[in-house]
Amino acid sequence: MEETNGQMQTNDTPPNGDLYAESVSIHQGGARDITAKTVDITQGGANKIKGDTVTIRQGGVQEVYADDVVVRQGGVVRAQSENLETNQAAVIFATTKTAVFHSSSAVNIINNGDAELHQSGAQVLLVRGDAHLDQGHSKVLLSGGDVTIDQSGTGVLAARTVQAKNCGTVLLIAQNVEGTVNTSFGPRESVLFGIVTGIVTGIVVLVGNIFGKRLRRLRKK
Repeated sequence: MEETNGQMQTNDTPPNGDLYAESVSIHQGGARDITAKTVDITQGGANKIKGDTVTIRQGGVQEVYADDVVVRQGGVVRAQSENLETNQAAVIFATTKTAVFHSSSAVNIINNGDAELHQSGAQVLLVRGDAHLDQGHSKVLLSGGDVTIDQSGTGVLAARTVQAKNCGTVLLIAQNVEGTVNTSFGPRESVLFGIVTGIVTGIVVLVGNIFGKRLRRLRKK
C-alpha cells in the first residue's frame, strides 16, 4: 500500500478494511469502505464508496454514492449518483439524474433526468425526463417526458409522447404516438391502467425525492 500527497494505491486489502484519501486507486485488491474524491477500481471490489468520481473496471461494489459513476464490465448492487454510465455491466438498484447504459442490465432505475438504454435492459425504468431505448427492453417504463424506442420492447409503457420504430408493448399509455407500436391492450384497458399508473407515478416521484435528499445528506457527511 502506498500513500503520497493524499493519494493512495493498493493491491491488498488494508488492515482495518477502510480507506480515506484524496484519491484512491485499487488494482486486484479490495476494501470495506472507501471515502475519497476520486476512486478507481480495477479487478477489485469494495463494500461502500463515497466520492465525487468513481470508476469500476472488472470489479464489484455493494454501494456507491458519488456525483459521477462509470462501471465497465463490473457490477454494483446499489448506485446513487448524478450521472451513471455503464458498459457490459450490471446494476441492481440505481437512483440517478442521468443514466446511459451500453450492453448492460438493471433491475430498478429511478431517474430524475434522462435515461438511455443501448442494447440494454431494465426490469423497471422510472424516468422523470426523457427515455431512449435502442435495441433495449424494459418490463415497466414510466416517463414524465418523451420516450424514443427503436427495435425495442416493453411490457408497460407510459409517457407524454412516444416515438417508435419496430417496437412492441403489452400496454401503451401516451398523449401522442409517432410511428407504429404493436400493443396487446385496447383503449378501455389503457384508461383503467392509466389511473393506477398515475398513482404509482406519484409514489415514484416521492421516493425519488426521498432518495435525492438522502444522497445529499450522505454527501455532506
